[in-house]
Amino acid sequence: MLTKPPFPTGKCTISDDWTYRGMNVVWMENDYLRIGILAGRGSDIFEFRYKPKDVDFLLRLPKGILNPNVDFSQMRDTPNQFEDYYYGGWQEILPNSPGFKYRGASLGQHGEVSLTPWKHAILENTPEKVSVKLWARPLRMPILIEKTLTLEAGKATLFIDEKLTNESRTHLDIAWGQHIAFGLPFLQEGAKITTNARRFYAEPLMPSQRRFQPGIEFDFPKVLNINGLEDDASLIPPDPATPYSDLAYLSGFDDKAFYALKNEVKDVGFALRWDARIFGHVWYWTERYATRDAPWWGNTYAIALEPWTMRWQPDPEQAIADGEWLRLEAGKTITMGLEASGFEGDF
Repeated sequence: MLTKPPFPTGKCTISDDWTYRGMNVVWMENDYLRIGILAGRGSDIFEFRYKPKDVDFLLRLPKGILNPNVDFSQMRDTPNQFEDYYYGGWQEILPNSPGFKYRGASLGQHGEVSLTPWKHAILENTPEKVSVKLWARPLRMPILIEKTLTLEAGKATLFIDEKLTNESRTHLDIAWGQHIAFGLPFLQEGAKITTNARRFYAEPLMPSQRRFQPGIEFDFPKVLNINGLEDDASLIPPDPATPYSDLAYLSGFDDKAFYALKNEVKDVGFALRWDARIFGHVWYWTERYATRDAPWWGNTYAIALEPWTMRWQPDPEQAIADGEWLRLEAGKTITMGLEASGFEGDF
């Protein structure tokens, strides 16, 4: 179990004097939040705990957190290592989602940076404010990704500032996402999504044991389910409900996008705000014990709400040709900010 002992109240703290299975770990904390960051593997946020209710919002699968440099199969040259090592949490995804060969570079599922060590440095360490910078470069594409995570005293919000730089002399096509997944016990009694998204579209290329009518754009949250009946896509059923697996997309946000996911029985929720001019879509992925084959084997309950630059496409080369991927010109930089909060009461 990867845990950190309590800290003195009334101030912020930060520490990088931690490792887990040979991977560097950074802990950030104030009176409201305890944030665990896996600097030694992808800069994952593996714990996002709202302390007043002692609730960790993020998914944690039973397989636990593995070190890709220590725990591996006899077959390492596979396109889906992201799934091999997936345990839940919050991953940075770059520079692609589907595995394919981009201009001669072989890219596996969900890119490189989520499974490689990042460098880090503590920038600020005062009772009023703590901050850490993390940065990495994919091995197969000339990109520098940098991000700074900040906690301030008296605020139940993690502030994240990101910067992406094309270090080459040619343009690059990028798929960029925040793979944020939630699980049990947070969602045991079900939950409700509140957002300023206006549109909803369910991915057609999903298995039959799904919830939503695919291939039709609806005004969120009122949609049709797989049986043609009206359904409220903002409501997540409680854990014992009928198993299903699905992928849909939320879009049509204002420039300042937000969603909140709240368990109204526990009166606690997670909220995210970001710039929809960069991340214009949210992937609404659900796996509720429905997939009985690899990689979930009928054991997985997960609800993910993931800001992305685009929808998933089975043919990434065509998506790039259609201008759906983010195009980053030679030497150019883009910046992005996110605010992740825990809350109770009204959002």
